[in-house]
Amino acid sequence: MAKRGYTRDTIRGGASDWDVSRPFSSYLRLLGSLVAHPVRFFEVLPKVSDVRAPALFLVFSGLPAALLWLLFGGLYPALAAIIVPLPLSFVLSTLYHLGSVGGRYGYLITWRIVAYPLGFYLPFAAVPVVRWLAAVYAGVVLVGIGLATVREVGAVRAVLVCATITGLLSCAAYLAVQLAQR
Repeated sequence: MAKRGYTRDTIRGGASDWDVSRPFSSYLRLLGSLVAHPVRFFEVLPKVSDVRAPALFLVFSGLPAALLWLLFGGLYPALAAIIVPLPLSFVLSTLYHLGSVGGRYGYLITWRIVAYPLGFYLPFAAVPVVRWLAAVYAGVVLVGIGLATVREVGAVRAVLVCATITGLLSCAAYLAVQLAQR
């Protein structure tokens, strides 16, 4: 007998992972868990190298993000919201992994830690004022908690690494927007 949330369609069957048989409720459950209980979310995050669940979460997060970008930014940003998140998650994970060298587990676990907050952030990235607050929450708070909890690096180190990377990325994004407007 399978436990609730564990079916043959569940990818790697973790309590915090994607359930293929219920994509909408799984998506909302993951978002709610990231907001309400981020420490618990990362405590139960499966420490496996399976990329399917986080990748599906990123793809699914790209759909509402694309809709919002279509409303606020146009067609090309909406298309980018669908295509860019998965490759971007691997680039960002490299930065966070280098910042948490010496922590437990390998690169794919760091990617899992980064993929879920990035998926959380994607829809907010389209909303003009909210994007910066959501970037700080996802990049510093959520990824920081993930690195401290899963990779077991010190909390201060995790926050400093995340604040540095998020700050640099925010400055780069701001400068890119300013250059594009000229």
